[in-house]
Amino acid sequence: MSPCSIKITFACAARDEDWKRVRDIASPTFTSGKMRKMYALINHCGQEFIDSLDKDVSNGMNEIELKRVISAYTMDVIASCAFSTKINTYADPNNPFTTKVANISNAPNWKRLLQLTLPTFIVSSNIYRKHLSTGGSDAVFFMDFSRSLMKKRRDNKEKYNDFLQLLMNSERSDGNEAHHVNEGKDEITADAEAFTGVLEKKLTEEQILNKCFSFFMAGYEGVATALSFCTYELALNPTLQDRLYEEIKGVFNEKGEMDYSVLSRLPFIDALLTETLRHYSPALRLERQTMEDVTLGDTGVKIEKGVIVEIPIYAIHHDPDHYPDPFTFNPDRFMPENRDHIKPYTYLPFGSGPRNCIGMRFALLEAKLALAKISQKFRFSRVTDTDVPVIYTRGGFLLQVKPLVVGIQKR
Repeated sequence: MSPCSIKITFACAARDEDWKRVRDIASPTFTSGKMRKMYALINHCGQEFIDSLDKDVSNGMNEIELKRVISAYTMDVIASCAFSTKINTYADPNNPFTTKVANISNAPNWKRLLQLTLPTFIVSSNIYRKHLSTGGSDAVFFMDFSRSLMKKRRDNKEKYNDFLQLLMNSERSDGNEAHHVNEGKDEITADAEAFTGVLEKKLTEEQILNKCFSFFMAGYEGVATALSFCTYELALNPTLQDRLYEEIKGVFNEKGEMDYSVLSRLPFIDALLTETLRHYSPALRLERQTMEDVTLGDTGVKIEKGVIVEIPIYAIHHDPDHYPDPFTFNPDRFMPENRDHIKPYTYLPFGSGPRNCIGMRFALLEAKLALAKISQKFRFSRVTDTDVPVIYTRGGFLLQVKPLVVGIQKR
């Protein structure tokens, strides 16, 4: 699992050779070249987001609930990039895409508990998925929607530049790209070993549907959460806002646009998001199952084959042995001159190794573009209703807090 995984995601159940094949075929859809092709779509959604927010502020809005506002942007991005579908969340907040994904995200904890405790053959059954899983009936909406789009494209021989089309056309690649914090010789070697011998080049329709649903949920919920926490920290730290503004202001061209390659190279916005994902990692823990007996280093601790191991992301990210003064929000930890101080496998918001989050590159691009645009138009501030510190609430596998409210003004 990874931060982009929610228990409803059927594709996460893939194992062994089946998982290896699906992952190896799907990975090329998130290369730099593919991200460049999607950049125009994301940029258009970002501008609509800024225009909508500008209109609200001009009409007197001076406080915002971050998750609610930002979720409209991430919903539009995912609908556009995954399905080439325009849903206009700002004008129609009650469209079925928004309401159904909210039902899935806010599923009651008793359903999550059932999914953890019941035998696998029950949880994997069609009856359970449709009626009892966390948002099962709502998930069917997205699966059916994707299936109908696939049929239409095949029947009409239509081609689109979106995630669904990339999966329909996908073939394996021998390359695998990583995030700078996780990248290392040991991980590159592990990736190469994990994906050797993959022969089947195509995905089945069910695998494509599962990947689309996983991508949809991750791109909507995970990115909205990360952007909300990042904007919250900007509201509390005016100095960080100023640094972001200064880095961004000179890189927009005369049309008010920024090139993909420029955005990907900006150090402070990258450090800002990286620290956000350390301090407020959307996933609280990872799960892995041992495929053979494993002894942990020289500790003498042995984990037997078949045991499920939980990796406590939040605890690792807030361990002072890994991050000095860990409860202080400090993006400088991840500036280029300090990156070498990060110990391998102590930064895990996207997981690590061959099973890390496949949509990591897309999520970072989506978040960076929104931050770049919003920093040039608005300032955020602490107001009476701003909780300091944040107030955490009971939830399942994802970090959950009370609504984050901040002040907003035009620059």
